[in-house]
Amino acid sequence: MVTKTEVSKRDVEEMLGCDQVTLSKGVFTARLGFSDTLGRTADNFAAVIHEAFPEAVILDTGEVWKPFKSEASIARQSHWFVRFSFAPNGSPS
Repeated sequence: MVTKTEVSKRDVEEMLGCDQVTLSKGVFTARLGFSDTLGRTADNFAAVIHEAFPEAVILDTGEVWKPFKSEASIARQSHWFVRFSFAPNGSPS
């Protein structure tokens, strides 16, 4: 099993090519912005993460809807998010 020290934030950013990755206390949050879902969901994004990192434990997924603001960060725009870790049982340890 991969531990959180074996996978860096940079590794996740490079593998996923998503808009934003944060790491806090061993839990990664990946965000992917959208202006139109085209039928996709946060579960589709989670499947991409699981395919790239089969050992990842998905902790939470969701969809955030916000009015478009060109200068806003991805977290303040419409996006899907997936929180995941590489710790046993999903605990950030």
